[in-house]
Amino acid sequence: MRRKVDRLLDLLVLIGYSIEFPVKLAKRISGHEQYDRIVMYRALREGYAELLRREGKRQVIRSLRLTEKGFDYIAGRDPEALGIIYSRIGAAPPVYPSKESRILRLHAIAVGLVMARMAGAVISPLEKPPLLLSSRGLWYPQAEPEKVYYYAPFELRAAFEEVDDRVVSKTSRLIGVLVHRNCCYCLYFAGNTRMFWQQLSEENHATAVRLLLAARGFPVDTISQIVIGNRMEVSKRLCHSPGPRKYNYFVASEFFANCFFLSNDGEGDRLLSMMLQPAEYLPFTRQALVGYRPPRSGMRVFDAEEADTGRPVILACCCDLLVMEQLRLGFYDFLDKPIVLCFEHQREVLQNLLDDAAEVRSVSEEAYRSFLELSLPLTEEA
Repeated sequence: MRRKVDRLLDLLVLIGYSIEFPVKLAKRISGHEQYDRIVMYRALREGYAELLRREGKRQVIRSLRLTEKGFDYIAGRDPEALGIIYSRIGAAPPVYPSKESRILRLHAIAVGLVMARMAGAVISPLEKPPLLLSSRGLWYPQAEPEKVYYYAPFELRAAFEEVDDRVVSKTSRLIGVLVHRNCCYCLYFAGNTRMFWQQLSEENHATAVRLLLAARGFPVDTISQIVIGNRMEVSKRLCHSPGPRKYNYFVASEFFANCFFLSNDGEGDRLLSMMLQPAEYLPFTRQALVGYRPPRSGMRVFDAEEADTGRPVILACCCDLLVMEQLRLGFYDFLDKPIVLCFEHQREVLQNLLDDAAEVRSVSEEAYRSFLELSLPLTEEA
């Protein structure tokens, strides 16, 4: 059921919660880009937010920040959200214009926050189980397996430091985690290129997050990785086989159960929703596999077979880099040149990545329309 919301309030709360909010992201807070752009211009025109423009080393950084009028607007409509924003700003170190890396870090966390929100995750600390033991009073929300919970890096850091103040987790590239059923999805932002990556540190940090969640009542036994990039071409740069030498940049690691790649746009928002709620997208899966026959009994490596040749078919719209790398290296050499199905905007990049190891095809237009219909925004203009 659709519900009406105050789009301006939504935008201002996200800006306040993020401290520094990227301008481009303001057009994706509800799924209606045109309406979101109008709301952003209204917030700037009427003085609820201010636009900050900084000359970085490699780019111009544009951020949105709340004004006093914006704080007053939130106070009059959602006092609880205002309290959360004040606590977030009070616990964060000050942001100076010269600290480009700090600003970009806040922008990266905001990307994870918005994508998680668009996927239906619970964001508000008042609606999800707290990670801090001191926040667990007589009543607090219990973890529900069907819900998706988002925890930001500062929430994880506070929980670690509560256990032992000698713990330091600031070196991790993690921009948040999503918890759903028995799986923890670690979010990372790669931007336009590969991430600087200390593999052992990141893997140890992911293990610590899993143990923390298990201690707080989440039945987590699987860790998956979601990497967000500004363009699909970044996925090819991220997918490099580990070798004997030390890598300073990201390498797809088998430490994680999966390593999904999402583009930083509306398509990535929809794909994240499909990854977290696959049952709701079964009509799309069936439509995408129309014309192919079910796999033989006992075969779970692929999703279907080509009716004429019997070639295996793998539905790879979520772009699992570990699967792509295994295909490229011939781990599935018993498969007769499999067919990889994906969306049109992914096809060329995945074909270049897999080369001759597989044939990459786009899903039909009917399947893509079905995907868009299932991922329509859940809100309407207030």
